[in-house]
Formats: sequence, structure tokens, C-alpha cells
Amino acid sequence: MTQPTDPSSSRNTRYRFCNGKPVDPNEGLHPEMADEALAASLPSGIPASPQQLIDMQSHAQRPEKPERTQSPKVKEVLDRIEKLDTTAHEDQQIALVLVRHLEAFHDGVVEEMLSDDDARHSQIVAWAVDADRLMRARMLLESVDLD
Repeated sequence: MTQPTDPSSSRNTRYRFCNGKPVDPNEGLHPEMADEALAASLPSGIPASPQQLIDMQSHAQRPEKPERTQSPKVKEVLDRIEKLDTTAHEDQQIALVLVRHLEAFHDGVVEEMLSDDDARHSQIVAWAVDADRLMRARMLLESVDLD
């Protein structure tokens, strides 16, 4: 019967990777800290340091959700809402109609995807999660007592 040998002593392997490149574990550095140049090559939406993350958060930069420009329709509706002299109850009713409309749209997409054999499970889940978020937002908005 032979004794198993320690794999690290019998061969010098590279088992760590950083950005798809092997990093020698014997260097004594954590793979993400191995090369400062790698930090500069990261996509602009990913902070390279905790300070950059703090700066991004303080400036409310959301690279995963870029700001969309407002269409002329949206601008017109928002301008009209700004000009209206509405009460808090009326504002709540307007908000509820919009949230219900979005919720119904998401529910419809989920139902359509469930009947589509080509729909990816991850897409169905993402739309269902958003539909659930909208339902919760509607419920919270409905529960706001303005009296």
C-alpha cells in the first residue's frame, strides 16, 4: 500500500487566476492584489478601490442602470403634472394608476413567457421578480395614510 503524496510538494501548479490570467500562489500576494495594472484595465463601471466605490456611491453613479433620456411624451406628462394643483390624495391616485399599469405589463410578459417554449428561465424569473417588486410598491403606496 502506497502513501498518498502531498500534491503541492510533487508539482508546482498554478491554481489561482485573476482576470483569466494565472497567478502564482507562491508570490504571497492575493490574486486581486498581484498586479496594479489590472485595476486600471477594469471596465469603468467597476471601482478599483474602496475609495472609488465610495465616490461612485456619493455621486449616485449607477453604471448598471444608465440614465435614460426622457421622451417628449414623458416630458409633456411630467410638465402637466407639475402645473396641476393636486392634493396628496390625487397624487397618490395618479401614482397608483402608473404602478398598476407597470405591474399589469410585467404580469402579462411573465404569462406570455411561461407559454413560450423558447423563453429562458432566467428571463422569466427576472420579469417575475420585477412584477413582485411592483406589487409590493403598489401595496406600500396603497397603505400610505394621507389623513
